[in-house]
Amino acid sequence: MTLAARPTNLRGLVLALLLAFPLLALGALQGMAQTAPASGSPHPMFLEDTSPANLPRTVEVFMEEVRAGGWSHLTTHNMAGILSTRGFTLDPVLIIEVCSGQYSAALLANDETRFVASMIPCRVAIYQTSDDRVIISRMNAPMMAEMMPPAVAEVIAASGAEMEAIIQKTLARLK
Repeated sequence: MTLAARPTNLRGLVLALLLAFPLLALGALQGMAQTAPASGSPHPMFLEDTSPANLPRTVEVFMEEVRAGGWSHLTTHNMAGILSTRGFTLDPVLIIEVCSGQYSAALLANDETRFVASMIPCRVAIYQTSDDRVIISRMNAPMMAEMMPPAVAEVIAASGAEMEAIIQKTLARLK
């Protein structure tokens, strides 16, 4: 039986679905645009800002602001250095691990929220592009929080807001 020979209600359903799909897709894209970062990140799950300073100065001021904000610096991974020992040549990429005890403890103290342990500590990447721009990159905490249960979302949103303030203070000092 051809589509034309099927009952009208089936044709109407198929037509409605064909018309609805683009509208649903458009709505999803608009929703992504609302939570997408205002920064130059190539993906909405990440936020990125361009530093007006060189990489060493950006890292220095960021670390000062981390300490001033009451956060701890746990370690820095020099990915370009690590990979150079394996024969790869990259522009500088530093992954800086920072932690706020109040937020980490709030999540790790309960079995119900401990599942986020693999996301702790907070990581901020500061890297240099091939055209010498210095980028401060991090996870889009508000978007990540939307996907979490309320107890986790609250902590991710609060810690993300603090980290954003630290990064904005860093950028303001570098201007």
